[in-house]
Amino acid sequence: MPDSAPRRRSRAAAGKPPITADKIIDAAVEVTGELGLDGLSIRQISTRLDVWPGVIAYHVGDREAVVMGVLDRVIDRIPIPGDDVPWRDWFRSVVSEGRTILRQYPGVARRLCAVGPNVPSALPTIDTGIRVLMKAGFGEHAPEVYRYLFNSAFTLVAVEDDRGQFPTARADMGRAMAAFAEDDSQPGLAAAGTTARARSTDPEAIAAQETEFFLFTVERSLDGAQAMLRAD
Repeated sequence: MPDSAPRRRSRAAAGKPPITADKIIDAAVEVTGELGLDGLSIRQISTRLDVWPGVIAYHVGDREAVVMGVLDRVIDRIPIPGDDVPWRDWFRSVVSEGRTILRQYPGVARRLCAVGPNVPSALPTIDTGIRVLMKAGFGEHAPEVYRYLFNSAFTLVAVEDDRGQFPTARADMGRAMAAFAEDDSQPGLAAAGTTARARSTDPEAIAAQETEFFLFTVERSLDGAQAMLRAD
């Protein structure tokens, strides 16, 4: 009996370029940018590339291997200054540029904070960052300070990513707080309400507040590290 099941033509026969590991990771990065890291699946990638899921496994591995490839590719896009840059400027630059890149790929920041950047493209960043801190005088504490500064910044990025699941929550919170702006009996809430009132319904103002708070947190984290040098 002849086999009646449909047969998929080879990519070469169909005039399509061959599949490579790089092309698979390219597609995975695109999916992550659209659906977030939690939405990344082998099926999503195979559909995008028009290949069987087994092709992904053959060239790259399981989903975790694909995720690691995505992390490696995303981290590689973050510009890294040389070790001749003053330590505060170095970290301010890396985490600010990092936020811009990571916000394009929801879920990556959370993964980095939870598990760590265990991918090849992160190694030069780790080496340079710790060397910058050692030169600044942090000595044996340099690795801890490095981790503290990056986690403080990128945890906020992870929260920003997760907040995308609640698109109106920030504005709702702002309006709720703004109601206390004239409440002299609760001066703490009144101060918070005054700040929130101008931004409670303006999406651009809310977005600007996110950036301002991120930069505020980065500077206070740098101040905290600076205090260690003064203590010594």
